[in-house]
Amino acid sequence: MSEVRSALRRMAAYYLLLAVGGVVFTAGVVPDNFPTRNLSTVYFLALTVCLVLYYAHRVTPSGALSSMMKSISWMGLVLILLRGVKYSAFSEVGVLARHTWYLYYVPMLLLPLFLFHVSLLIAPKNRTRAAVIRYGSLALTAVLIVLVLTNDLTQLIFRFELGFADWDHDYSYGWAFYVVTVWQYSLYLASVVVLVIKCRVSSAKKNAWVILIPFAVGAAMIALLGAGKMPTLAGGNIVELPEALVFTAAAILECCMELGLVPTNTDYGNLFRHFSISSQITDRRGVPVYISHTAVPLTAEQFNAADGDRIGGHTVLHRMKLPGGYGFWQDDLTEIDRLNGELAEAKEALTQETELIRLRSELKEKQTKIEQHTLVYDTIARRTQTQSQAITRLAEEGRTSPEPAIKKQCRDRIALFGAYIKRYANLTLLSQESDAVEAGELALSVSEVLRYLNFCGIPGEFVGSADGIIASGAALCAFETFETILEASHPSLRGVFVNLSETESILLKMTFENMTVPIPGDVIGRLEMADIPTEVQQEDDVTYVCLTLPKGGKTA
Repeated sequence: MSEVRSALRRMAAYYLLLAVGGVVFTAGVVPDNFPTRNLSTVYFLALTVCLVLYYAHRVTPSGALSSMMKSISWMGLVLILLRGVKYSAFSEVGVLARHTWYLYYVPMLLLPLFLFHVSLLIAPKNRTRAAVIRYGSLALTAVLIVLVLTNDLTQLIFRFELGFADWDHDYSYGWAFYVVTVWQYSLYLASVVVLVIKCRVSSAKKNAWVILIPFAVGAAMIALLGAGKMPTLAGGNIVELPEALVFTAAAILECCMELGLVPTNTDYGNLFRHFSISSQITDRRGVPVYISHTAVPLTAEQFNAADGDRIGGHTVLHRMKLPGGYGFWQDDLTEIDRLNGELAEAKEALTQETELIRLRSELKEKQTKIEQHTLVYDTIARRTQTQSQAITRLAEEGRTSPEPAIKKQCRDRIALFGAYIKRYANLTLLSQESDAVEAGELALSVSEVLRYLNFCGIPGEFVGSADGIIASGAALCAFETFETILEASHPSLRGVFVNLSETESILLKMTFENMTVPIPGDVIGRLEMADIPTEVQQEDDVTYVCLTLPKGGKTA
């Protein structure tokens, strides 16, 4: 209810000022001669100048809303000025006085128009629609103003006797006058209705009835003036039309501002008293003008701090430039800093956990590689078990035999088996890395075994010209076949010749002199499984074995 009481007090002040001007000056209490002549005009001009300054102080400093609010006060000033001109400067010049009277209607129509525009500019929901309504109302008002100003030609507003005889008293109203009047008060009423509808403050809507008081008082004064029933004092009306319009519009707008229907640029003290945020507005020297109950005056160092600087362990000071001073507010970052600390700890824990996961992955990868290598080595050991056992037997035989020739023979054969094991292991490892090996790797393996076969007293020779790629499984199977034939017929062999060539396929041609043991059936089966066509020819004591090796893909 404090807003209602404040609105009523301010309304009473407006009407008291109007009554003073009407009773003391307008109604002839003060003589209308020098030096007090036209004192009522000066009085009302002074009041409207105060109204201009008042709105300039109270409304927002910029924007369309501010311009409309200030324009209302300026229209009041123009209307009072025209009042003085009509009744003083041109009172004896009929044409000028009459046109000054017509000019009354410019501010009279613009006053409600600007108030209507104020209501449209506050929190518009549809800016395009609001703009269309503003421009439409402005256009209609401009047409009505033109009708009034050209009344001497049309007499649609006021009708006079021929030759404008006694025009100031003997006239009647045309139909356009009623249009102007209805439009004028429709704008006043529409302004109040729009402001109430748009207001989101329930208390302001509840107290909007207060606006009806100045609206009703203004309508009553204008009705009394129109009917010639306005009370008189010393032969003059206590209120004339210009001041009645100005004070009605001012009282309506004052009620709207007091109730909160129209935003204003004052009452910051009450706002800051209810602020829960630590904030304040200072002058240019840092002296607080408005300060909330949770804020403390700033030190000189804090006043000169940059926007966003910390002034405590968990407090950030913000500042902004304002006309005539600065605005400051503080953000308490205690909770945010706590959360940031927890996030930092969580991040550190996640980093450590990520590192632990990475190390576990590396360890698992290494374990997997070790397991894979172990499986490969187990495979190599299993597939060369026969050769390993032969090496063990030969080593024991050479150690126990007293004959140097037997020792040398055992040593040479151990070297032969060792060369095979080494090369077989190499091919197996290469096959784990890729599905294909170069033909040169098979050539090196065969040529090394033949070199150690020469040490055993059996001539061996290798010729190779293949540069292609062989499937890894085919290369291993061919090398195993070669070694199996050597071991089976070793005691009787008198020579070995191997040729590795390349045509559409890789051909491994092996020639054995005095090969006494045929190729075992399990070896033939493995060759067939590896898709290696095998051709064996026998001429006297020379055996020809040709293996057609399939070409592989790309090596790793």
